[in-house]
Amino acid sequence: MTEKQEHLLQLFRELDEICKENNLRYVMAGGTAIGVVRNEGFIPWDDDVDIYMPRDDWNKLVEISSSVLPEHRALQCVDVDRNYTNTFPRYVATDSCALHKHQIIGRDSAGEIIDVLTLDPIPADDKEYEKYRTHMMIYSELVNMVVVYGARWEIPVTTYLWWLFSYTFLGKDRTLKKLEKIMYSYEEADCPRYAMRWGGCPFLFDKDMMFPVKYMNFENIKVMVPNRMSDYLIWHYGDEWSYIPPHGERESHDAVTVEGITYKELRDDYLPGIRKGKLRRDSVWRKIYSLAGAKRNHRMQHKRNLLLAKSTVMDLQARISEHPQGIKGLLAERDFKELNEIFNRYFQIQLSAPFIGREDFGGIYAFYHPVLLEISDEAFYAAMLTLVYTERIGKAWRMLVVKEQTGTLPSDMAQLKSDIELFRRAVCDYEFKRCQEAEDTLAPLMERYPEVPGFVKFKSRFLMERARNGIDVVEAEIYMDEALRLFPEDGYFLKYKGELLWMKGRCADALELFAQAREKTNNGITQLELDKFLNPYGKETVKTCQMLLDYGQKESAMKLMDLWYRLLPDNLPVREYYYLSRANVAKTRQEMEELVEEILKRIDKENAESPAENNDTEIYKRALTRAWERLGYPTELAKVRTDLVYAKEMDDLEWLAERAKDCQIRKEKRAQVYKVIGDVRRKQGQTDAAFKNYQEAVRQMGTGFIRTELARIFFTDLYEGSRRAAVYAKAGDASDYLDQWLGRYGSVEELQQLVEKLRFTP
Repeated sequence: MTEKQEHLLQLFRELDEICKENNLRYVMAGGTAIGVVRNEGFIPWDDDVDIYMPRDDWNKLVEISSSVLPEHRALQCVDVDRNYTNTFPRYVATDSCALHKHQIIGRDSAGEIIDVLTLDPIPADDKEYEKYRTHMMIYSELVNMVVVYGARWEIPVTTYLWWLFSYTFLGKDRTLKKLEKIMYSYEEADCPRYAMRWGGCPFLFDKDMMFPVKYMNFENIKVMVPNRMSDYLIWHYGDEWSYIPPHGERESHDAVTVEGITYKELRDDYLPGIRKGKLRRDSVWRKIYSLAGAKRNHRMQHKRNLLLAKSTVMDLQARISEHPQGIKGLLAERDFKELNEIFNRYFQIQLSAPFIGREDFGGIYAFYHPVLLEISDEAFYAAMLTLVYTERIGKAWRMLVVKEQTGTLPSDMAQLKSDIELFRRAVCDYEFKRCQEAEDTLAPLMERYPEVPGFVKFKSRFLMERARNGIDVVEAEIYMDEALRLFPEDGYFLKYKGELLWMKGRCADALELFAQAREKTNNGITQLELDKFLNPYGKETVKTCQMLLDYGQKESAMKLMDLWYRLLPDNLPVREYYYLSRANVAKTRQEMEELVEEILKRIDKENAESPAENNDTEIYKRALTRAWERLGYPTELAKVRTDLVYAKEMDDLEWLAERAKDCQIRKEKRAQVYKVIGDVRRKQGQTDAAFKNYQEAVRQMGTGFIRTELARIFFTDLYEGSRRAAVYAKAGDASDYLDQWLGRYGSVEELQQLVEKLRFTP
């Protein structure tokens, strides 16, 4: 957990306790909800906490806030603080600093936050929702000057100007109160759904999707989650919500965060020079321009979409006509891998945000105005089946809904849409522990679609739960073998097969399957189940590894940790002993050098991702020290060199230099001593002093790895220095630079002697 996540967790604990003590409802939302299900805590790269709270509960929280909030905490919402610059409320730590860009021109609290997205009751009549939505857009435009909201919904610029006129001449408070009276005129008891009050996207939810709440674990806290959790996550993120995204696709939020000061100090010390009045005026003109051009921009985008749609349809028709079997033949053989290849380009375009949209900040217009590519019903049905058979059931359902909006669905498509809805109902039954009803609902679906991965995985859950209780174990084994025949590379089924082997006492075979399962799936649920099952064994594993190392059985230790590092790559003790075992078992100097380089890169990467003092890079110390020892450094000096990697304070660096000097006991190791002292001086920025120590290390005639290190240092410096000198020479006189650079080497003869000594370094 990062330092920021620890801070956010403390804030959330406070808010959770207040809500539970005062019977206030909330549910975990957004990426935080994914973290609850997929990680039972924070997503590792997440940097905020989102919750939903009904408007009535929020209003009650505001009423009691003066008596329940801890010190240095505040509730921020525009209906009670007109300086606030966002449409949804927040729980704020006022003794911290996290300033978002829209807060630069405001005066609201700007510390670390918990986002509380309020749920406003909305009647079943869509006209009432459109009325609410229009006024919410105008409200958002007036509250937050930085972001343009209404362009996504084509709010008329004249409507905005009317309310802006009221805002300017009647005052902000009176204008916002008028809008609030319209927006908040609906009672919860009379409404079957909620609109999530987020300015750009007031999403609609059925009330029973959110409440009554259920409870799940989040960082060892029992937290409230949506009643229909799986429906909510599929709605918000699609079928892929349970999968861990690649590193480059992981999203975080941008804010100016400064440790050690409050947001007030940042505003007082750094922001007075900003011309806030000009920013406000520019923002207003930008809103007017964007709203005035919204219809034109949407029409142009629609025309671009139609042109792209035509070329995509032509490409698809060519692919279908050129295939020897055709769509009917491929469907008969259930060759959905080949069908997916045929429809690949079609899916890329049709399922993209500009065409089908999604209920998020950027895709909301296309969600309500989707563009459907005009292909034959036969091809469309084949495409939808392909989505279902390639684990994109939610996307297939969305496409069928859009197709239905354009006219009557053919019977086969209507049946498919109905079956997807049956599957979702089965999942909801399973969530509510109505397992028999869920299994009964699934049974006819399995008959109609016997090889749909999602259906097969769902059925395997029922079989495995019975097998864990000693019921129908053989049936589970037969089913899992068949599943692996169909999907041999799917870690989901490899994990279940491993469980069955474990039950039979074949633990070694089971562990190998678990390792394969870990490597062959990025399904976060499967990863979490593996962690929960295997982590209790991690402690005993590292004890065994230490015992093997103590008895000199290095190869056995390495074999053990190689397996367990595959099983538990994020378990810190396992990772520590994996690298320690590698440091002990390396057979060549090159292998050892590569290990050191790998460890140093990991330390740099993890420090960059979590720069806090208490990050987890300490686990590499023993492996790094052991590697230095095996590369020729005395034990105490190896420890100094490792500590140098972690040292950050100047006082620590000087202390390390003194410790290195104390190691000048063995004459044959003095080269290493001077090398380490040189490294310390270099980290202190004392380059000339560092090179004097390096030169002394060369004079001590060190051998092996130390000579290789010194040769790299000097030859790299000579190469880079000569390139820099050439640049200076082209620009003018390079004599000053040459005097400063080459001065550290003494005379030309001394430099030649140094190079000669290092030229033939083994």
